[in-house]
Amino acid sequence: MRGEWRVRIAAGLALMLALSALLGVRQWRKAVAANADIAALLAGHDIVPERLAVASPPVQLARAVYFVRHERYDDALELLDLLETRGDAAFRADVYYNQGNLQLIQALDRVEKSEIDQARVFAELAKEAYRRALLLAPGHWDAKYNLEVAMRLMPEMDRVSHADDEPPRAESKRLWTGLPGFPRGLP
Repeated sequence: MRGEWRVRIAAGLALMLALSALLGVRQWRKAVAANADIAALLAGHDIVPERLAVASPPVQLARAVYFVRHERYDDALELLDLLETRGDAAFRADVYYNQGNLQLIQALDRVEKSEIDQARVFAELAKEAYRRALLLAPGHWDAKYNLEVAMRLMPEMDRVSHADDEPPRAESKRLWTGLPGFPRGLP
């Protein structure tokens, strides 16, 4: 009897190990397929719709980046909005970072076209997205850097906007520089 139980336990353990190995192989195959899809998207090739139906969030994020690179901003924004609630905090921070990048690109495009009011709206949206990314991942250096770029863009747009609205006048003397910090002078 004891030998029979040992055989059953050993067979059960062997079956569990085999199933575990099978699941591991299946996960590995999914990861390989996802990496291939991401590589194709980053190389500039869209993936087939059948693969999109079962695509993981990282693949969908890579597709949003693909849309941005092909100037399909509405498609990218729609996909990024769907991804806001998926994945862990680091993934969601990357989603917000990419949303900020998309908004900043559009702000810079509007500045080049002298559409300052629209550029201001996109810059504000970019700053909000970068701040959300930094709430989830305070060490996200790229989000910090791009937030600084978006923040520095606003005073420049204000200067251009005011220059268009006001008649030309003599240059006024500025007491303070535009740089943050305290002015230094003689004691």
